[in-house]
Amino acid sequence: MNSILLTVALVGAIGLAGSTVLVFASKKLAVQEDERLADVVAILPGANCGSCGYPGCEGYARAMLDGAPVNACGPGGPDAAAKLSAYLGVDAGEVVVKRAIVACRGTADRVVLQERAVYHGDHSCRIYATMGHLSDGCTDGCIGYGDCVATCPYGAISLNKNQVAVVDPAVCIGCGLCTTICPRGLISLVEKSDVDEVSFVLCHNTLTGKRAKDACANTCIGCRRCVKVCPKHCIEVVDNVAHIDITKCVGCKVCMGVCPEGAIYPLTWVTR
Repeated sequence: MNSILLTVALVGAIGLAGSTVLVFASKKLAVQEDERLADVVAILPGANCGSCGYPGCEGYARAMLDGAPVNACGPGGPDAAAKLSAYLGVDAGEVVVKRAIVACRGTADRVVLQERAVYHGDHSCRIYATMGHLSDGCTDGCIGYGDCVATCPYGAISLNKNQVAVVDPAVCIGCGLCTTICPRGLISLVEKSDVDEVSFVLCHNTLTGKRAKDACANTCIGCRRCVKVCPKHCIEVVDNVAHIDITKCVGCKVCMGVCPEGAIYPLTWVTR
């Protein structure tokens, strides 16, 4: 009996000593929360998109309190940077404005729409993309099930009459969430150029010749006519698709006039 009581007393003493040490350590090692954190988080748009390079708005807020630049929030833009600058008493710097764009225009007669008619899987671009090896259509084009539409927190993306995703530049905040959800990498964030309207190739089709035209009537065929006429030499063809460096484009639209397939469109910057 005495041994049992002794054991219970010993265990209790060890527990008491351990709890005392833990309480002391928690107070000694406690990290004081910066009282400004909630205010900084409130200034940010709350998209939690990670485009700033930090894990969500709170992560970025903590980083700014530790000295990180206040101009990394693309969705917040210059307005958020100015407010953060005034609140934290630091220089705002220049904010790079970005918008998402879908590099596909598609057509109503594109093969992928015919294949979708007999597809019985889940209506998800990411799931359908796994069937690409069975497709006779453009394996680089918009699938059109709208994963990006559902992902956009601001309703900036919709499907047009040809079931191709289109971004409304007046609504898009450049969070970049859609760029990670598209299984074919069709959506990218582009930085605002020095001119208000530039040329952009709305195609990602790497197929060649007749197969490319059969898959989609609105495809870049890599003919390089645009490359030859560009006065700023800002166009190159990679993997049979033309790419325009919009940081060099002056918006002359000469390339649009010579494209035999009409795959080049004007990209107009809209100020929100």
